[in-house]
Amino acid sequence: MNRSNGSTSCSVLALVRAILFIVCGVALIAAIIDARDLDQAGSTFSEQGRQQTGRLSVEGPTPTPLPCPLCWQQLSFSENFDGFTPPALPPDWLATNAQGPPPVWMSSNFGVPVPPADTLPNAAFVDDPAVISDKRIDSPGFTFFEGGGVRLTFRHNFNLEAPEQNQNVGYDGGVLEVSSDGGNTFQDILAAHGSFVVGGYNRTIAPDRGSPIAGRQAWSGTSDGFITTVVDVPNFQTPSTKVRWRMASDSSGPGEGWRIDTVNVTWCHGQGTPCGTPTATPTPSPRQTPIPRVRPTPPPRQ
Repeated sequence: MNRSNGSTSCSVLALVRAILFIVCGVALIAAIIDARDLDQAGSTFSEQGRQQTGRLSVEGPTPTPLPCPLCWQQLSFSENFDGFTPPALPPDWLATNAQGPPPVWMSSNFGVPVPPADTLPNAAFVDDPAVISDKRIDSPGFTFFEGGGVRLTFRHNFNLEAPEQNQNVGYDGGVLEVSSDGGNTFQDILAAHGSFVVGGYNRTIAPDRGSPIAGRQAWSGTSDGFITTVVDVPNFQTPSTKVRWRMASDSSGPGEGWRIDTVNVTWCHGQGTPCGTPTATPTPSPRQTPIPRVRPTPPPRQ
């Protein structure tokens, strides 16, 4: 009887061990599968992240203008290209091709890259041809004399030829330039000591493909829709400051083009010398609470 009980106990113990072994084996296999899946997912996300490098994703509210000092007023200029029938541009906007075939910059309400405008119906647009070109659009002149705090904000959508295998290099690209002499000479906004707040250049144009802006930082590749660029513009104390958007291409292949919209310039302007000093309002002195006088109580009459 005791032998039978001992044999039964051993059998049960062996069965429990076998079950535990099977459970552990299943758990180990599941862990290996999960680890492999996570590794594959991580590789996928890493590849997606690599492909997104160099792309811009600047969205959301437009940054506020720079604050003005006391006694200065804030002035502004805006243009959305919507009050004109394409391909006409607003007055005082100048479009030229320094190199390459037509068209020049124009207003546009359809076509690629999509969407065609940030504020419907129009945006300024230029194509990206498969030949060497240098296409420019200049803003009207601004006077920042006795001013400061100049900030330019605009929205743009670009698809300009760039290699997929190198996210740091562009073939065709766009740059922002500024002139302090009314448009006679221009230089890159960064070379002129301007600075991007958001949405700055994302690639460098290849130096060996014949582009008119070879070797320069630029916007290239694709923005995947309209993005916001904000730049602090140098405060030139000259009669006329102009801003230029410049698209340049090489001869290797085309892109879809570049669209500019919702342009806004703000700056602070001084009101001359002397500046009126605000009148100080005197602060009334707090009244003192009168101290009650205590009269002595007369003694009772006898």
